[in-house]
Amino acid sequence: MKKSGMGAALLVIAGLLLCGNIAAAAPKSGFGLFGGAAKHDATGSFLPAFGGGSISYSSSGLSIGVDYQIALGDSFSVNPFLMSSSESTSGDLQSDIKAGHGILGLGVRFWPGDLFVGAHFGRYSEALSGGSGGSLSANGGGFGLSVGWESPDGGLFVMGQYDSFSLSYDDADIDEKGVRLQVGYRWK
Repeated sequence: MKKSGMGAALLVIAGLLLCGNIAAAAPKSGFGLFGGAAKHDATGSFLPAFGGGSISYSSSGLSIGVDYQIALGDSFSVNPFLMSSSESTSGDLQSDIKAGHGILGLGVRFWPGDLFVGAHFGRYSEALSGGSGGSLSANGGGFGLSVGWESPDGGLFVMGQYDSFSLSYDDADIDEKGVRLQVGYRWK
């Protein structure tokens, strides 16, 4: 057999073994704890009573969270979760303003093996503090998407998440987009 033919055969065998493992895996129920990085981008406008005009700012920092995964058969799970982050801001805010973001949500995941693809909705919050303005906070609804990998026996997992949500402050309406990259551990 030629080297190129042997390499192709090895790739086919590896693919079949991988597909066999994908079919045999299933999500695990249990408590998860995770942490990582978060980044948010906000755009909005001040209400006419506060002079109108646009506002734009970004924030980035550390994120932590907990969830409880409930396996629904071999291919689906439901995940109630709570996430929080502490972030430094830049843009149209004073330089010493800090942002805190939180999510209380519910996700549904589809599992083609050890990988998952999910969607979630939740109640999002933002708190801005520091500077001469004291602190402000707002809440709003939103949704998100997630992708990740989890060890077949539970344990280590990695997840990327995208969020989109809207907030209403007393003087401005804000739309935000966020991303999080998390590494965690699930107890089964």
